[in-house]
Amino acid sequence: MSKDHTISGSEKGQRLARATYPAYDRNKLPTLHEVLSRKTAPPVCLYNFYLYMRDREHASEYLDFYLDVLEHENICKAFVRDIKKLNLDLNIEYPEYERYRPAGVAPEKGQLGRYSVATSNDGGIQRQLSASSRESNITNSSGGVFDSPSRPESPYSGQHIIDIASANKAPRFRHRDSVRSNKTNTTTGNLSFYGRERPFTKDDLRESAERIYYKYIYQGSEKEIELSDHIREKITLAMEEDSGTLNKRADPWIFYEAKKEIFSFMEGEHFPKFLRARAFGNMNILQTMLRLVLGLFFLFIGFATALSLIFLDVKPRTVRIWCLIPILMGVTNLFANQTELSPLFVLLKTSETKFARFQWVMEPYIYRLHIKKGIMVFLASLLVSVIITAILVAVPGHRL
Repeated sequence: MSKDHTISGSEKGQRLARATYPAYDRNKLPTLHEVLSRKTAPPVCLYNFYLYMRDREHASEYLDFYLDVLEHENICKAFVRDIKKLNLDLNIEYPEYERYRPAGVAPEKGQLGRYSVATSNDGGIQRQLSASSRESNITNSSGGVFDSPSRPESPYSGQHIIDIASANKAPRFRHRDSVRSNKTNTTTGNLSFYGRERPFTKDDLRESAERIYYKYIYQGSEKEIELSDHIREKITLAMEEDSGTLNKRADPWIFYEAKKEIFSFMEGEHFPKFLRARAFGNMNILQTMLRLVLGLFFLFIGFATALSLIFLDVKPRTVRIWCLIPILMGVTNLFANQTELSPLFVLLKTSETKFARFQWVMEPYIYRLHIKKGIMVFLASLLVSVIITAILVAVPGHRL
């Protein structure tokens, strides 16, 4: 049995091997906000939620959009931080920041937050999410290749490190393809907030917003998401009006309503299914299909053996009790197929992320749920198997 955090030669395995998770001994299921804030551990962590959205729901673009908007908001906060640090007037340098602030969003008080992202703690998972969703790399000054941008640590905090890949400004883009270049990037590492190569400019903010717009909102874009018509029209109006002037909006509130709608959509549509699959189950969808095949195979072996003993009238009849072994294995695998939970995986305290790839179950409450459900699955399988075996033993032998 191989595990994601022990796979030799696998880049993802090496990242997971360096990742640690917070120890929250909660007595309830996690919320979507906690998952997006990285306050949960496997099997209900953000990494597994991304895999579920991508592989099971085929809707990873919604999570990608949400996380990209969080990154854009953090870039805007970093720009505001620069302005305040230089003792400039925010209402003059960046008037749209307060002008378009939603009514329900309170102004930041004092520090905007700790501008850092954990490296050894979460770095592996952050880089994996970015590489899967963006499929892009940035090159450092020595020619090495970094992973694509990390995700923000929390959806409502400024915990983020900002870095500019190059101090040279590219020409202002005018067409859709050019916004896919990710000049404004984030990297992992315990760097100071002011460790950037240069301060942010409004052009960086506009480019970040346009990249999101042309990737998720623009009709026919590569990862177009479904939004309410009035929200899409409002974003389009904000992004496309006066597009050739310097007055184009570059505030963090452009996608605020869309972000709220996508959060509600994931919370109501996909997150409950994710919890059913990961909090109450521990198998990948391919594993459940394999368990169905194995269950039918072992049942065939058990029934074939029992019927052979019956029609050969082998004495004593108690020898048929040995048929309990393949029958129990068959019934257990069929129960595992129906419940998506393997008692063997529960015993090993593992959960399957992909087919034959495993992680330790690190959430205490989730593991307690697995133990309870695993015991129920095993006892139900044992009871059904004993009943079937008893019936087969009780049938009189008759030699054909």
